[in-house]
Amino acid sequence: MADAAPGRFNTGRAVRRALAMLKRNIVANLAWAVVFTGLPDLAMAYANQGFSEDAPFGSLARWGFLVGTMLASMFGMTALQAVIARRTALDDSNRRASSRSVFGGLSDYLALATLGLVTGLGIVAGYALLAIPGIILSLAWFVVVPAMVTERLGVMESIRRSNALTREVRGEIFGLWVGVGILSFLAAWVGGLAIDALGIPALSLVVSSAIQAVIGLVDAILVVAVYQDLRESQEGSPADRLVEVFA
Repeated sequence: MADAAPGRFNTGRAVRRALAMLKRNIVANLAWAVVFTGLPDLAMAYANQGFSEDAPFGSLARWGFLVGTMLASMFGMTALQAVIARRTALDDSNRRASSRSVFGGLSDYLALATLGLVTGLGIVAGYALLAIPGIILSLAWFVVVPAMVTERLGVMESIRRSNALTREVRGEIFGLWVGVGILSFLAAWVGGLAIDALGIPALSLVVSSAIQAVIGLVDAILVVAVYQDLRESQEGSPADRLVEVFA
């Protein structure tokens, strides 16, 4: 399939960009995915086993655990996207990431945490309202993290920036999001069936979390690839002229 003319986001081009990014620094990126998505998923799955099977689903404890799980997952994805965005921008500008920090200084950590909290709570609230508002916010805020990291924006500036970049192409992003989501679900389902067949609960937890780490990495890379394609298609910003990030 041929690329779209400059000035228009193209899902095929974004996917090819994501695949190229996936091949770079794959070992280091997988390690970060394990730290930010795999291990938290394993911890939450283990903690979930502590709930009694006969405890009512509507109990305050279960709802609290559910919301906490969703927020923890979103915080992990925020951190993972930040790492991928930073490393990608530095790679594109032929610079090496500082060994002292994967994000930057303390203010950068606080900004990312605040962004994750604001967007996470907003999306959770949106999904609580019959899902549609949550989907809309997820699409509008799809690239908030790479926008913050790459352009050194504040929380509200990052949200506005993501709104502006995605405004005309949310349908395309939704289609890409759904397609990747279906593939991720099928991969997790097939992997789960294979592991469950062995009948080893502990192994099932570990492998399931490993699968989630890989899926999280793919999702994070896709978000960064979409951001880069949106920016270049709308503004003509080549990769080697990206703004310096969290030096």
